[in-house]
Amino acid sequence: MSAGASTPPSPPPEEQHDEHRQRRPGRRVLWILIVVAVLTVALLVGWLPHQKRNKEVDAKAKQQQNSVPVVEVQIVHGASAEQELTLPGTVTPLKSAHIYARASGFLKARYVDLGDTVRKGQLLGLISAPDLDTMVSQQTAMLQQSKDGVVTAQAALRLQQVTYDRVHTLVLHDILSKQDDDTALAAVESAQSTLQAAENAVKSAQAAQAHAQSLADFEQVRSPIDGTVTARNVEVGNFVSASGAAQGTTPVPAAGSTGGPPTGGAQGGELFDVVDLRSLEIFVAVPEQDAPFVQTGQPVDLTFSEMPGQTFTGKVIRSSDSLSQQSRTLLAEVQVNDRQHRLRPGMFASAQMHYRAPSPGILISGDSLLTMARGEFVPVVENNVIQMRPVHVGRDLGTQVYIIAGLKDGDLVVVNPNDLVKEGVRVTTRPAPKGQVGGGGG
Repeated sequence: MSAGASTPPSPPPEEQHDEHRQRRPGRRVLWILIVVAVLTVALLVGWLPHQKRNKEVDAKAKQQQNSVPVVEVQIVHGASAEQELTLPGTVTPLKSAHIYARASGFLKARYVDLGDTVRKGQLLGLISAPDLDTMVSQQTAMLQQSKDGVVTAQAALRLQQVTYDRVHTLVLHDILSKQDDDTALAAVESAQSTLQAAENAVKSAQAAQAHAQSLADFEQVRSPIDGTVTARNVEVGNFVSASGAAQGTTPVPAAGSTGGPPTGGAQGGELFDVVDLRSLEIFVAVPEQDAPFVQTGQPVDLTFSEMPGQTFTGKVIRSSDSLSQQSRTLLAEVQVNDRQHRLRPGMFASAQMHYRAPSPGILISGDSLLTMARGEFVPVVENNVIQMRPVHVGRDLGTQVYIIAGLKDGDLVVVNPNDLVKEGVRVTTRPAPKGQVGGGGG
């Protein structure tokens, strides 16, 4: 382009102002359309998935409403008549002695300690009781005094007897009167009565002296049985009292607060425990429903957690023949054969008894038993319909129970029923896993 060329003339200002006024409405409409589009997209993004989820939930609800519940079942049968009963028991010594002080005083000497083997009549300790020793001395002196009185009475009787013989001879020769004879005879009889009283006084003094000596003998603490010292609750110098009370049939004393054996002073309590470890027994509490089948002489297999794999044999030697009102159990005593002396008092035992029950019932899973306000029920499926059968429960094994009335052999019992299992509900069944089956096999 040449330098001298001329540029086209610009439009006047009035025309430019009119052009800007025409462009403003177009831009405003464009922005409105953009905002509307953004809102529409946001609405679709948030609402459509929500609507889809609602439709899916409604569809599942309708499907569940129209579908039939599925329950797990098992076929139950009558249990075997050969029954096995496993019960806990405690090893208890057949002979045990809780030795208390019969004399009050201070322990002067102790001759045994824990674990020592003692013989019957062996001296375990010596109590110092000066008051008892003084009482023995007093009664011994009184006994000697009474014996001296007998000697005096005998001498007086001899004198009176000689006097009477002389007076009587003189009376026979009419030298003395009959009155003198009667007086001499009365003196003899009085001397005889005095002698009899003196002899009775000796017997009384002997009894009192023997009683005092018996009390003094209790200063010597002796073992009444052969056995082993399992507790020693006294030390030399401790004061012991004769006012202690026995502990009944407690076989082994409880350990002290520190976990060790009780020691130290035991005023009014037991001094020693002696247990015969050669003869042991096991007490077993038999439930009420099994009590009729436990008989004297019945064999028992015993196992102990401390000796896995080993079984001890025993037998029922006696029972209480009555049920405890508190626990409704029969206390059975089992004698165990332990020639190697491996068992110890206080050990926990597992006792297995075998017996034949005439009609034990049907064994089902404990989860199948439902306890309601109206009683106990078991859900049974018949023709794919739930029936709530009222039942009577026999033995309760915890995870399993025996039903003695209300079920019959071959019933289809629901295992672990849920809230959908109700009377008259139509269901679909499937076999329960073996881990949930209650062992209803015959």
